[in-house]
Amino acid sequence: MEEKETDIESSANRMYIDSVRKITSAVGQGLSFDQACSIIAPDDEKMREAIIDDALKVLIAEMHFSMGMPLKELAVKLSVSLTRIMDAKESMLREVAEFGISEYREGIAGNA
Repeated sequence: MEEKETDIESSANRMYIDSVRKITSAVGQGLSFDQACSIIAPDDEKMREAIIDDALKVLIAEMHFSMGMPLKELAVKLSVSLTRIMDAKESMLREVAEFGISEYREGIAGNA
C-alpha cells in the first residue's frame, strides 16, 4: 500500500513540475501568462492554483531577480496586473524567509 502512495505522490510531483515548466516555456514562446496557464489541465483545482502561483513565482525569480527586469515591465510582458506581480513577489519572499527560519531552527535543534 505504501508503495502505491509513493508512486501516486511521485506521479503528482512530476505532473506539477512538468506543468510549471510548460507554463514558463509557453511564456518564453510569447504567450501571456494566462494564455500559458490555459494549456495545463490538472484534475484538482487546488493543484492547478498552486501550479499557477508557483509558475508566476518562477517567472518573477528568473526575469526580475536573475535578469533584472523591472516589475512593471514584467507585468506588461506577462499581461498580468502589477498588483498580482507584487503580491506574488511578496508571497515568494515570505516563503523564502519562513524556510530560512525553519532551517535555522532545525540546525540549532540538531546541534543541541
